[in-house]
Amino acid sequence: KTGENLLLPSIISLAIQSGKFASAIRVHCRDVERVHEDHIHYCCKHPDGHNDVTEQCANRVMFKLPSRDEEAIEDLTVDQVMSGTCFAKCVFDHYNFMDHDKLNMTAVRKHYQTTYKDDPEYVKEMLAAFDRCHSKSEDATAEFLSSSVVKAFSSSAFSCKPMPSVVLACVIHRFFHNCPRNRWSNTTECVETLAFSKKCKDVLTTM
Repeated sequence: KTGENLLLPSIISLAIQSGKFASAIRVHCRDVERVHEDHIHYCCKHPDGHNDVTEQCANRVMFKLPSRDEEAIEDLTVDQVMSGTCFAKCVFDHYNFMDHDKLNMTAVRKHYQTTYKDDPEYVKEMLAAFDRCHSKSEDATAEFLSSSVVKAFSSSAFSCKPMPSVVLACVIHRFFHNCPRNRWSNTTECVETLAFSKKCKDVLTTM
């Protein structure tokens, strides 16, 4: 989350449109506190609410979900998923998303096309994200294993194989990074977050 962009002052103005020009937001790349990464899930429309599978997995491995009404995988940040290896493994195991440490795209497609058939746009975006992350999973795993996140959790009793976390974190990033314009909330916080993520590269892991 650090890099040259944190050192260079960079201010942008973004017009928010809601029928007419309403106001302009100024975003400074060093003003990280203004952007709450754990609020990003409010910005891109996705199926939300209580989820039995994620709740059961969270309870089993003592993983903290945002709230009882925010239990979709998109409600989590990339950082949270990367540090919750056993949570991600539990969710993927339930849906049979992994087959011999490789992502089972057939199972992924069946799950999303069946469970969310009333929201084809969401299905399309999630399958595109999984497919993209599937092709990068081996390189991502190697990078993940050498990261400080893994080192910090390697001695934990809740440390599991990282592949599901790597893929899930990648999917969350792709979903929000490529959120269709008509699904993105036009609130001040969300517009500012989007502008911040585009101008201040590599500061927000979730976007």
